[in-house]
Amino acid sequence: MNNNGNSAIENKIVYSAFEKGFYPFFNALPQDVPVGWMIPFLFIIEDIQFLIYIISPFIYPKLRDYFIKVFIIFNPDIDNSLYFYIFITFLSIFILYMYFMMFSHFKSNGRKSMSKKSLWIYNSLYNIFFKYLLSYVYCFYARSIYLCNFADSIKGIPKCKTPFSYIIIGISVVELIFITAYSLIYSNFNFNTNCLSHSMYCGTMHKANCNAVLFVKLILAVLINLVTYILDDHNLNTHSILIISEIILFLSFFYLFTVQLKYQPYYSIQVNNYRFGAYFTLSIFSLYNLIIIITNINTFQIVCDISPFLIPILFIVGYNYNNYYNKKIVQRIYKKLYEKKLVSNLHKSTSINELKFNPKRLKNNNIYNSLERITKEVYIKKEIKVYNNVFECEIACRFLRKNRTIEAYLLAKELLNEGISQFNNDANVYLIAWYYLFSMKKFYKENNLLQKYDPELFNGDQILISVMEHKLDFRKKYLIHKALNHLEIEKRENSTNVTTSDIEKSIKMEELKLNAVKIHVQGLQEIKELFHKLKSSTNSKDIVLYSSNISQISKIQKLGNSHYANLLRIIPEANDVIKVYLMFLKDILNDDELVIKYTNMIQKKDENYPIKGSKSNDIANTIQKTKSISSSNSFGSMPFSEFSTSSGLGKELKKKIHTRNSMIRNFVSPIKNLQFRIMSFVFIFILFYAIQVLCILVIFNYSQKKAENLNLNINIPGAIKESTFSVRMLSYDLMLNDYSTYWQHFFSLKGTLVYMDLVNFGLINEIMGDIKTESSLVIPVGEYAFDSYEQGTLADSYKRYISNLKYCANREMLKENETVFDILYEPHFKYFILNSKSNFDSVFDSSKEILSNSILSAFNILRIIVIIIAIILICINFFMAYITFVPLKRATNKIMHSSFRMFRHFSKSDFEQIITEYDEKIETLCETFEIDENFNNTKSKRKTKSYTKIKVIFTFIIIIIYVLFLLVPVINISNQTRDIIALIQKSIDICIILFRYLNKKI
Repeated sequence: MNNNGNSAIENKIVYSAFEKGFYPFFNALPQDVPVGWMIPFLFIIEDIQFLIYIISPFIYPKLRDYFIKVFIIFNPDIDNSLYFYIFITFLSIFILYMYFMMFSHFKSNGRKSMSKKSLWIYNSLYNIFFKYLLSYVYCFYARSIYLCNFADSIKGIPKCKTPFSYIIIGISVVELIFITAYSLIYSNFNFNTNCLSHSMYCGTMHKANCNAVLFVKLILAVLINLVTYILDDHNLNTHSILIISEIILFLSFFYLFTVQLKYQPYYSIQVNNYRFGAYFTLSIFSLYNLIIIITNINTFQIVCDISPFLIPILFIVGYNYNNYYNKKIVQRIYKKLYEKKLVSNLHKSTSINELKFNPKRLKNNNIYNSLERITKEVYIKKEIKVYNNVFECEIACRFLRKNRTIEAYLLAKELLNEGISQFNNDANVYLIAWYYLFSMKKFYKENNLLQKYDPELFNGDQILISVMEHKLDFRKKYLIHKALNHLEIEKRENSTNVTTSDIEKSIKMEELKLNAVKIHVQGLQEIKELFHKLKSSTNSKDIVLYSSNISQISKIQKLGNSHYANLLRIIPEANDVIKVYLMFLKDILNDDELVIKYTNMIQKKDENYPIKGSKSNDIANTIQKTKSISSSNSFGSMPFSEFSTSSGLGKELKKKIHTRNSMIRNFVSPIKNLQFRIMSFVFIFILFYAIQVLCILVIFNYSQKKAENLNLNINIPGAIKESTFSVRMLSYDLMLNDYSTYWQHFFSLKGTLVYMDLVNFGLINEIMGDIKTESSLVIPVGEYAFDSYEQGTLADSYKRYISNLKYCANREMLKENETVFDILYEPHFKYFILNSKSNFDSVFDSSKEILSNSILSAFNILRIIVIIIAIILICINFFMAYITFVPLKRATNKIMHSSFRMFRHFSKSDFEQIITEYDEKIETLCETFEIDENFNNTKSKRKTKSYTKIKVIFTFIIIIIYVLFLLVPVINISNQTRDIIALIQKSIDICIILFRYLNKKI
């Protein structure tokens, strides 16, 4: 295609921002990844993941274990929290990396790119995890959403309705959506456009063949791993769940194998046969499962043993049927084409006009001499359709992958022309035809065969132009964009002797240059529009209308400077880039210091660089000079104004810089002060936030230690009851010399004593050493002395209790000279007899409340601290908005008013002169780089409003919501802790009441 035709198509296509950003990214991705020998194994792995849906213990309860292990090899359950957290972290990082790479390309319009090796690794990882293992990933996320319901059986998984469980569910849902969105984009833009590629496993470029499989994988993963569990929790009958699941499975796989049968979406017939065989097997086996579930024979052992062996039989049937069907398609197409040619030839030899108006001529042609022809030939009025659908056009031409002779090419071209005539309203058939013609042309060129034939034989220009008359979606525009890239590379290969890779780099550099110039022109247009508004302005309040232009110019300054800086990093020695960059610095960025810097740089590199002292250099004349010695669409053809520090203009620049510095002191310095205020408030905000987090950590750590102590000391009231009861019963055994129950009570007392002495004793001394008891204990003195009452600390009372307990546990049986009174009036035993009724309860029951109260008081303090700091943070937020952003808005308005007030001294002729100069600059750039001046009209017509205020307000709202959101888990945990401790207290009270009841019974 010539250059004019190429430009005509480019001008016809209007690319959206999405398309401009993503097309370079998908153009850069390799088409054959991973390495070819891996893909058959990955295909098998991909389809094995479906087997868990049709062969499972739920459907076949008596299925052999070795079958289950084979069928779930790529679908293991989440039964380990470590595996869960590692895998979800890996997937999260990879998804972030994937979107980061895609959007970095999008934001840079293709300026940022990875190396081929990095792209290969990136694309290989994507294909492995999010294409061939996508069912596994979908099942993992579907299970993650419902995983909290299995928290009791999986250690480390949060329970449902806790903040952490909501976070996991949110992450799973968001990443599920992100994977699906990227996979959908990927399947529509990543395919092999080389119709003669040796790769057997690539999908054809006319059909996004992964979309159906993608949605089926998503639906089945959510159905089996999420919906069925929810239905089961709502007490839906298991038999009904199985029937519903099998119906959906049958319909899903039936849809897949019909799509596969109709489109035959792979270049290789073997791959198409395999794919159809897999989907056919899954569909028919799902129908078989549905029948045996309805008839309730799926529980029979013979059915469970025989059913798995149906899978290979069904696969062989499906494989051979697709092979037969594919051959029948080709045979039918050739038969129809032959019939159509016969009818066409008959029409040429005998036209309707001859039959009506010139019968004598028919006699001269001896048409009546053949009786057989008269009796057998039939005039066919009905049009013969060669193809049933547009995709059969491509299927019929796949023989070119094996037979690439010129005869085969001519036959393929005839088939494609027939497809165009039959489906002339479908853009797909034009794209199929063009890519087949170009692939064959490329093959002949690489093998030095192209010069033997007429070049017009391989010319697809008209096909590519015709496709523009149809409605184009993203994918079709992408195919046209890719076709134009191929043509541009071909054109440069024909004009130079460089390699294809060098041409691709050159094209990319030209695209980067063209993007930079377009931004340059866009900036000039915005400035021109601003001067138009200033010219027509009659009121100072009109300044509000200029804010959108100012904002847009600011964005263009940053974006354009970034583009030019990136170009100079890639090609630092390119003087032509620097020259146009100088114009950008002067006309749009208004950075005179950089102008002087790059001017001096050019002068050092180029001795012939002219130094002029006049600022009114005639740009148009310089363009004509440089244009005559430079090739079109080159930066070398672009003129610029020269600056020198030694010229008069250099002094003028110094004066201008001094004026600008003065304006900075007057206007920009207050903004910098406000910036310092903002940073100060941000620091204070972060400081208070850190204090809040620190308080939460400290109090949680304190509560954790107290909870551990509570766990150890919670037994004290019950242990006191049990040990007291054991001492009483032991005293009866001693008085009665009854060995039948002595050892039972002795070992019971010893067991309780060991724990109370070794575990409880040290903790009570440490924690409750200074706590006074609320009541007194009776301290026996002897048989005839009066007993005393003592009220000390809880630790002292516990020490006395343990010492008396030790004595009673070590008391021997009564000797011959001892009586029962030696037990009854012995001070240690009498201590338990007198205090067992209620004194021990009133003294030691408080031990169970001390630690729990300290935990509750800590959480109350935490709640108060968190609420106070949250209020402080919100106040800081509002104060920062009032003390900084409001004055900032006033300062910027003041600067804008002061700046635009200077233009009131301009006359209309001055404005017209400025606008004319900008028109000339725009026209010059557009003519030099062959850019349409109206390329930005579609954008300028729909000016976007400035949403800065809304963004700022929304940001503050998000901060406030985040601050308040931090209160939720703290208050939630505080309430849960209060409830748990109350439950523990009630449990202890119930145990004590139960123990008293048992004592009474005994």
